[in-house]
Amino acid sequence: MGIKKVRFETAKTSTSASVALLEQLKENLDKDASLRKDLENTIKGIVVFVIDGEKWCLDLRPGKGKLSRVDSEEEGGDQADITLTMKGSTFVALVSGKIGSQTAFLTRKLKIKGSMGLAMKLQPILDAVKLKASM
Repeated sequence: MGIKKVRFETAKTSTSASVALLEQLKENLDKDASLRKDLENTIKGIVVFVIDGEKWCLDLRPGKGKLSRVDSEEEGGDQADITLTMKGSTFVALVSGKIGSQTAFLTRKLKIKGSMGLAMKLQPILDAVKLKASM
């Protein structure tokens, strides 16, 4: 009989981890023109992430390719092609591959508003986050 390890993740920890991953995505987009162009060609729209109440706007329209934190209610939300709402821990699990986007959606850990076609293209964005984070 062994001791079972139990890991408690606080909301603050998961939020800071998700912010760090989003900042990594921003850095990857800023530094890697090829990645930016590939994502623009794949997504061709605006993705808004609402993670623990914080909004992030990922503009992947051709020629844009940028990620920014949304400070006001009016910014980003009106023009979003898709809005993905989740907890920070869910975002971290999606990026790390511990949960798939379909599983997260079906278990209601991920809420999707907008284009389901874009929702099916979520994986390249998640891969772009961990691209340099794993190095």
